[in-house]
Amino acid sequence: MGNVVDKNGIILKTPAAFHPGEFLLEEVEERGLKKTEFAKSIGLLPGNLSELFKGKRHINARIAVRLEKILDISAEYWIGLQTAYDLTIARELEHA
Repeated sequence: MGNVVDKNGIILKTPAAFHPGEFLLEEVEERGLKKTEFAKSIGLLPGNLSELFKGKRHINARIAVRLEKILDISAEYWIGLQTAYDLTIARELEHA
């Protein structure tokens, strides 16, 4: 990620963007969950879950609520991660 200059001309370091799918993959692996069964439990095809892990799909509100039910991690957390990622990417594109 590149630096961002704020409205006062101060250069701010931007954190590296991590897609929430990366965090989700870590959580699934740490819990020893089978990916195929986990995909089914949150209403995704295994291939779609794989795309989510790779950052090719986003966590929307519906998926976030399902993750909350299965993993007992709030939907707001997942949406927050997705939003932070999206904003980081958008800011990077604006300053490219």
